[in-house]
Amino acid sequence: MDNASDKNVSAQLRAYKCIRDDLLAGEFEPGEKLRIDDVSGRYGVGLSPVREALSRLSETGLIVALPQRGYRVATISSDEYTDLIDMRLRLEPDALRNSILNADIDWEARVAAGYQRLASTQRNMKAGSTDGVRNWAQEDRRFHAALISNCSSPWMLNFCRTIHEQTARYHRTRILEGIAPARDTEDEHRTLMLAALDRDEERSADLLINHIRSVAVRIRSALDNAELSA
Repeated sequence: MDNASDKNVSAQLRAYKCIRDDLLAGEFEPGEKLRIDDVSGRYGVGLSPVREALSRLSETGLIVALPQRGYRVATISSDEYTDLIDMRLRLEPDALRNSILNADIDWEARVAAGYQRLASTQRNMKAGSTDGVRNWAQEDRRFHAALISNCSSPWMLNFCRTIHEQTARYHRTRILEGIAPARDTEDEHRTLMLAALDRDEERSADLLINHIRSVAVRIRSALDNAELSA
C-alpha cells in the first residue's frame, strides 16, 4: 500500500470514528440529513473518506442511506426503544452469567477499572461538568461491556455490542438530563460491580435486569414527554 492509500485509509478511519462517536453521543438529531460537504467541514476530512465512512456507518443502522440523496441519521421511537430493551434483557444477563463463569483476574481488573471511570464521571457530572452527560453515557457503555467481556460466545458479545450502540442513540443529552442518571444509577452500578466481583452469577444477573428495566422506564418516559418519537 502506497502513502496515498495509507493516508486515505487513515482519513477514513478518523472520519468513521468521529462521526460514530458523535452519533452515539447524540450530537446529531434523529432524522437529520448528513450532507457530505457539511460533515467534511465539521471534521476536517476529505469528501472521499467521509463518503466511505458514511457508507460503512449505514451498515450499522446508526444512519440510513437514501437512494440518490445521501444519508440521514436513523430516527428514534418509543416502540423501537422497547424492542431494543427487550432484546437486551434476553441477551445481556446470560452474557454476564457466562462472563462470571469465566472470570479471571484480568476480567476483575477491567470491571473494577470500568466502574472507577464511571464513578469519576458521575462525580464530575454532579459537579456541573459541561460534557458530563456525554462522558457518563460513554463510560456507562464501557462498564457494561467490561462486565460481559469474558463471555465465551463471540456472537453473543457482538449482538450485545450492537444493541448497546443502538440504545445509545436514545441516551441523548436532552433525555438524560431529565432523568439525572448519576443520582439514580450510582448505587445500582456499585452494587452490580460488587456482586459480579463476588462471582455471584444469579444475583448479578438479577441486579442487571432490574437496573436495565429501571433506566428504561425513565428514558421511555422522557422520550414520550419530550415528544421525540418518530
